Amino acid sequence: MSTDIFSPGEAEFLILATAFNASAIAHADLLGIPAALVTDNTAKFAAYTAAYHIAGTPNAGRIDRRDRNEKRIALTHNMRKIKKAYLDANPLDTVTSEILLGFGLHPKDNRRTEVGVPTEVVPFSLEHGGYLQIIVKHPARPKGYNGAVAHYKVGEPVPTSHKELTNSRLLTRIREVFTFDGTDLGKTLYIVLYWQNEKGRMGPPSPIQSQVIA
Repeated sequence: MSTDIFSPGEAEFLILATAFNASAIAHADLLGIPAALVTDNTAKFAAYTAAYHIAGTPNAGRIDRRDRNEKRIALTHNMRKIKKAYLDANPLDTVTSEILLGFGLHPKDNRRTEVGVPTEVVPFSLEHGGYLQIIVKHPARPKGYNGAVAHYKVGEPVPTSHKELTNSRLLTRIREVFTFDGTDLGKTLYIVLYWQNEKGRMGPPSPIQSQVIA
């Protein structure tokens, strides 16, 4: 049996589509659904509803049922688009269980568990690698994280805040090698790390560390 939430029988699909369309209209501003997409979905819903009732009449034939099926495919395409882009992609604090139920969806339907904004500081260390290289070592990234993001600068003045470190780099390895130019020889690398989750949200910065480039 299919587990696709958009593939129930016709009567069940009409109930789902009715709730889905009404909620798309009601929550368009909150979820950022474009007005044109809402209008298009409403038009496709109306077309499917009309075709559904015609196909259910005693005198309905193969052409009527085929028309209903085509209208359902077009409507389902829109519903999938809205679900993927504006329900699944929004944070769970925006798309609540109540909103999902209003759309006719179970709160766990194809929803990933949202990893919250990181709250922990990245522990890391610096050591010399080869010539003009500094190795940044940190723990493996937690599940649901892209990795650690490094913000850094080379040379004076000595930074007093992590906000002064304007270069950035995503670290996906636990042992990341930074290689510098010959003009950086003898200068100091200043660096902080942040954990970044899959939504691109970063946690607090680690304390600034430094290492002379040699």
